[in-house]
Amino acid sequence: MFAVGVLATILFFLQFLLKYVIYPVYISPLAKIPNAHFTAPVLPIWIWWKRRCGTEIRTIHALHQRHGTIVRLGPNELSVNSVRGLKIIYKGAFDKDRWYRDVLKHFGMENLVSMMEYTPHSLRRNILANVYSKSYLQSSRDFRITSSSIVLDKLLPALEELAQSKTPVNVLSLMQAASMDFMSGYLFGAANGTDFIRHEEYRNHWLGVYSIFKRQDPRDRLWTEIERFCFSLCEKTGAWLHAENGERENPIHGIETDPVVYKRLSEGLQSMDLGFTPMRQVIASEMLSHLLASVEKSGVTLTYLIWQMSRDRSLQARLRQELLGLLPALSYPSQPLGSKDDDSSRLPPTRDINALPLLNAIVQETLRLHCAVPGLQRRVTPSTIDTTLEGYEGIPGGVKVSSSAYILHRNPDAFPDPERWLPERWLEPTEDMRRFFWAFSNGERMCLGKDFALQEIKLVVAAIYTNYTTTIVDDEGIEQEDSNLGSPRSNKLIIEVRPA
Repeated sequence: MFAVGVLATILFFLQFLLKYVIYPVYISPLAKIPNAHFTAPVLPIWIWWKRRCGTEIRTIHALHQRHGTIVRLGPNELSVNSVRGLKIIYKGAFDKDRWYRDVLKHFGMENLVSMMEYTPHSLRRNILANVYSKSYLQSSRDFRITSSSIVLDKLLPALEELAQSKTPVNVLSLMQAASMDFMSGYLFGAANGTDFIRHEEYRNHWLGVYSIFKRQDPRDRLWTEIERFCFSLCEKTGAWLHAENGERENPIHGIETDPVVYKRLSEGLQSMDLGFTPMRQVIASEMLSHLLASVEKSGVTLTYLIWQMSRDRSLQARLRQELLGLLPALSYPSQPLGSKDDDSSRLPPTRDINALPLLNAIVQETLRLHCAVPGLQRRVTPSTIDTTLEGYEGIPGGVKVSSSAYILHRNPDAFPDPERWLPERWLEPTEDMRRFFWAFSNGERMCLGKDFALQEIKLVVAAIYTNYTTTIVDDEGIEQEDSNLGSPRSNKLIIEVRPA
């Protein structure tokens, strides 16, 4: 019996050695791929520790510089840094990794960002794609009225007060407020959106609560203040849609806009069989995902753009000269809302703003160097067919594969001197620059709100630098966090605003 026990132990050990050491190190299709660390083929601990320490992205960037376009991060995880790899992974309908579902759902319900599988994501995206398209936004009266109200009646008066009083401001908080007001106005309509720009005390409270919320497990944040806040906006909007015109609350400044996104999603979901899934929570999960994306992405991008501009007074002057050619000008004070038959005409045409080369270059370069989502965009290889990446064949299903905007945007062949902020490089962009630019991801799962974000960012920047100059008061801790979201480490940027 003793001999049988010893033999069984030896066989178990040999089987363990074959499965967890010999196979992954020498036999697996991943075995020939350069390792991030000597333990990578057998244990995920090394990359887990880098994530835990907040050094993952920069570490992987250094690994790609050393090993090339593909690196093995763990027994079942790869990082890819090439345009070829992007096309295969992100245009090949690979499903998302379960990390998205585990971290990014709200109200216990899936949303576009958290959905792992390709098909349900595609169905949901098709409902909303039109109202976020560039052509729709350019012709949308709702979007233009919302934009003019936020920029001309809220943001510019707030900046004027800061300029006249010479009061320093945390521009990260202010830009996140503007982004929230933009997105909530488009989601829920003028009557139901937020007013974070003017309600500073509540805005700072909300941002403080959110800083805790975004680091919580979805189960721990379920129906906490941030989720209740969004659900109340959804309920208010639903009641507004079903009310008769005479029963509706008076919208801001007497101007009424449709809850464009909420309305479209509600109508689209009604035609689908959700079974016993509560529709109100499904809608709220989607709406909260859009709100938070705007705060994190547009707000952070605007902050880093203002930081870079504040370091170069001559560039501010050049941009202002370009902006003064817009008609009507984005000057403050502007015409009051309601003074024309079409209130949306208070803004210059969207096409004219998009045609400004220096403004576009400044926005593009900020998105490149300070991408608000620098982290790995995780996908999983399909189980139905083996995958080939960077010449390595036979990669089986279930392998985590990812790319990162932070790493792609620092390719020196596409972007010479990649760590420098050089807007001029975008005045005559090369084909390589366009192919490696990945601020909004790529493929079927690229950022749905890309055109919305670009239009908002350009409009806000145009309004600021038409009227004011900015200087830095305190930029300590401006470095971006090494995580999925690239906010400033200090959660602040203090500037002063002066009349131009």
